[in-house]
Amino acid sequence: MNAGEGSDAFAYVVPDFANPTGETLGETERREILALAAERDMPVIEDSPYEMLRFDGISELPMQALDVEDSGSIDASRVVYCGSFSKVFTPGLRVGWVCASREIISRLTLIKQSSDLNSPAINQRVMLHLARMTYDEQVERACSIYRQKRDAMLSLLGDALPAGSRWTRPDGGMFVWVTLPSEIDTRELLATAGRDYGVAFVPGGAFHADGGGVNTLRLSYTLPTVDQIEVGLQRLGQAISASS
Repeated sequence: MNAGEGSDAFAYVVPDFANPTGETLGETERREILALAAERDMPVIEDSPYEMLRFDGISELPMQALDVEDSGSIDASRVVYCGSFSKVFTPGLRVGWVCASREIISRLTLIKQSSDLNSPAINQRVMLHLARMTYDEQVERACSIYRQKRDAMLSLLGDALPAGSRWTRPDGGMFVWVTLPSEIDTRELLATAGRDYGVAFVPGGAFHADGGGVNTLRLSYTLPTVDQIEVGLQRLGQAISASS
C-alpha cells in the first residue's frame, strides 16, 4: 500500500491459500517479500486465516517465523501475524488473534480499546474452551470435509466450463480461481446465472484495482454439499452457454 510519493506504508500479504486464488506462496517468495520490506523499511501484515486448512503437501513456515529467524526475536520482527478461528470453528463468534512485537501489541490494544473496548468476553471464553478441547480434531474434520468438496469441484470443472478455461488447483483453503475465455464478462454472466439458473459466484473484477479480471471468477466449495456443487456447476455451464 502506497502512502504517498516515495513512501510505502506497509505490505499486506495472504500467503496461504489466498482469497481469491487459493494459491500459496513458497518459502522463496516469502523471503523475497521480506527482503523487499526490509529494503523499504516497511512493516508486513501477514493475514493467514486459511493456514490450517491444508489438505495436501507440506505446510510453509509463516513469514513471521522466517523474519524472527533472521532478526533474532519477535520484538525485532517487522511482521504482524493475524490469525482467526472463524474459518475452522465458527464465523459468528468473530474471534482471532495477533502476534507481533510488544510495542505493536501495546498500540493495537489502545486502538482496540478506543474503538469498542473489547470483543465480547463470552465469545472469547467459549472459543478458548473449544480451542483447548477440540481444536486439533476440528481442524482435521474441516480439512477432511473440505478436501472432498474441493476434489468434487475440480473433477467437474472440465465438463462444466467452455474450452480455453483455466482454474487453480489449491492444496487447501476455500477457493478456486477460474479464468474463462477472454470474450466472457463475468459481471454480465452473474446476472444471467443468478436470475435464470439460480447459481452465484464472485466476479473476478471485484479483486482487481485496475479494472482487469473481467473474464475471471471465484468459486467457493466450503458451504455447498458435493451434490450441490455438481448441480451448481452444471447450471453455471448452462448459463455460460446461454450467454455466449
